[in-house]
Order: sequence, then structure tokens, then C-alpha cells
Amino acid sequence: MLPGAARSRLLPMSAPFRYFGAAAAFQVAAWALLLVFSHEILSFEIGLGPVFAALHLVTLGVLAMAAIGATLQLLPVATRQPVRALWAVKLVWWLLVPGTALFAWAAATYRPLVMGPSAMLVVVAFLLYGVLLSKNLLGARGMKLVVAHGWAALACLVALAATGLAMVGRYEHGWAIDHIALRQAHLVLATYGFMGLLAFGLSGFLLPMLAVASPPAAAITRGVLWIAVAALLLGASGFVLPAVALGLVAVALHVGSLERSLRARLRPALGPSFALIRVSWACLAASLVLGALMELGIAPPGAPLAFGVLLVPGWLLTFLLGVLQRILPFLASVHASTSAHGTPIISALTPAALLRLHQVLHLAALALLLAAAFAGEPLPAFAGAAAGLAGAAAFAAFVTFVILKVRHGIQPPHQPATA
Repeated sequence: MLPGAARSRLLPMSAPFRYFGAAAAFQVAAWALLLVFSHEILSFEIGLGPVFAALHLVTLGVLAMAAIGATLQLLPVATRQPVRALWAVKLVWWLLVPGTALFAWAAATYRPLVMGPSAMLVVVAFLLYGVLLSKNLLGARGMKLVVAHGWAALACLVALAATGLAMVGRYEHGWAIDHIALRQAHLVLATYGFMGLLAFGLSGFLLPMLAVASPPAAAITRGVLWIAVAALLLGASGFVLPAVALGLVAVALHVGSLERSLRARLRPALGPSFALIRVSWACLAASLVLGALMELGIAPPGAPLAFGVLLVPGWLLTFLLGVLQRILPFLASVHASTSAHGTPIISALTPAALLRLHQVLHLAALALLLAAAFAGEPLPAFAGAAAGLAGAAAFAAFVTFVILKVRHGIQPPHQPATA
């Protein structure tokens, strides 16, 4: 459990959990949109439409939303520097939620003129979050490698916001830009860059903490960061094969160091959440390999769609869902603790059967979407979207369960408070 000093740097529970709740709702919306328009999944190429909208409901509404909530809650613990502007934390949410919803609606209904204002809401939210993040990183007093990952992720966030606005300008005003190169840079910066670097940085202290294990060696973590940054620069500049080679090295070192750390854990069972995390690592490596095959022109049919499945729902979403399964009950337990009654037992805030159901449904959705991509058949795409929607509903029920347990007087068993 967190020591008293670390608890004092936590935001009020309502601040991060509004982000987690919105992420759960946007995930349901994304899978529902894919289910309704599942017949368009196989023919999707980057361009406006329901599948494009569903993709951005995941990237903006789920991944970025949850990442902002998690970092604003967890980084102060790592940096020993509290977030002091609570109003700004709330304002980011009030900008990002309607901005994401309006952007997805405009994209789904082919209204590029509405995408500009909605994209600006999202960008302003990102910029305000960037200010909050940078102020926290500037005052950091610990975990220098986590801080370094934070700075690198922040740089990617600024760059992806710029590339995103440029692409909106092309849709809205017909700007004469190299759309293919810009699209590739935006994809690399958003997925492998901003979200990837945050995932790598937070994994170094969060996963060992959850497993009660020592963190990976600092030298390896530092090397992974530099290799990953080099791969990002190459990938965003269009040098795909060198970027993939360095990316695979970074992934191997990152996963290998964390697995060594987890093998020496004190907690006997890691639970289903770590199974999801390991699946996400496999999808990350597979996305890089498939990207290289596509660049060489020897990828199997359906590779572009399979690449998207491996990258977004396969790696990023699966990793996020696995982590949230652990940190939501943990954070709720900390927030619900009192000096009189102690701390709620985390297992009482973790509906195990519901999470097992979510794991099965989410993994089934990934498998079916990959089968649809490679086979070119619409039925697995429909079934995959249906499984994904059911899994998202189960995850939303889990988030609701945790919030209700703490916020509405349903008191779980407690253990003695620890300082």
C-alpha cells in the first residue's frame, strides 16, 4: 500500500475516475460503431467514415483519455511532485470528452467542416495536459527514468497534435501536403510514440509495484528509451525497416527485463490482467514484424488491416485494459481508506468473474478480427465486433462496480491502515 506521503500527492478520486469512466464509455461506443458497420471493416482504408470514427474513439476516447487520467494520478507518486491545478485537470476532461465525441461524429457522417473545431478542442485539451505534465516533470524529485519517458512522450504528443491538425486541414481545406508521409508520421507518433513511451515508462515502476518485485535495471531501461526514441525518429521520417529493427530490439530488452523482474516477485499470483499485458507485448512485436513485411512487399493479403488490429486493439488497448484491471481497485482502495476503518481489501473491489469474462471476450474479438483480416471474410469481422462490444460492456460494468463500491456506501471488508 502507498505510504502516507505518497497518498497526499494523489488527486481526489473524482478527478482520475472521470477519465477512466469516460474511457470505458468510449470503448463501448467504438465497438458498437464497428458492429453496426462491420461490413465496412474489410474495405477500410484511412479516410473518413464509421471505421475511421471508431478508430479515433479508441485512440482519443479510450487510450488518450485513460492515459491522461493514469499519468495525472500516478506520476505525482513517482516524481514526488503533486499536481496543484485541480481545475486544469477537470478542464482537460471537459475539453477532451466533447471534442472526441464531436470529432468521431463528424468523421462517421463525413462532415470535414465540423472536424476542424472538434479537433481544436482535442488539441487544446492536449496542450493543457502537456502544461500539467511538464510542470510535474520539471519539479520531479525521483524516478529519473520515468521522468525521461514522460518528456519523450510529451514531445511526441506535441508532434502528433501538429500532424493531426495538418491532416484535418487537408480534409477541410484541401491543403496540398504529402498525405501519405504525414499519415505515417502521425501513426508512429501517436501509437509507438506518445502511448508507447508512456506504456514503457510507467511499466518500469508500475508492473513491479503491482507484482511486489524489484524494478528492471536502470541501465537497461535507459538503453530501451534511447533505442525507442531512435526508432521513432526513423519511423516518423519514413525509414521503416531501420525503425522496425531498432523497435524490435527495444521491445525485446523491455519485455525481457520486465519478465526477469516479475519472476523474482513476492506476490504468488499475477492474475488475468498480466495475461492481457503479455498478449499486448506479443501484439506489439507482431505489429513491427508485419510492418516490415508490408514495407518489403511480401506481406500476406489483409496485412494492412491486421497491422491495425495488432497495433491499436491488440497492443495498446489490451495493455491498457490489463493495467486498469489492477490499478482501478488499487486506487479505489487507497482513496477509500480511513484512519478509523483502515483500507478496503483490494480483492473486495475486484469482481474476478466479470474480469475473466472480459478477458475471454476481448481476446476472442482480437482473434476474430485477425481472422477476418487474413481470410477476407465479413462474418468473423461481425463476430469480432460483437465480442468486442460484449467485452467492453463487461469492462464498463467493472469500472461501475469499483466506483459504486467506494462512492455509494457499499463498504467492503477492511484491513488495518498502514502509514
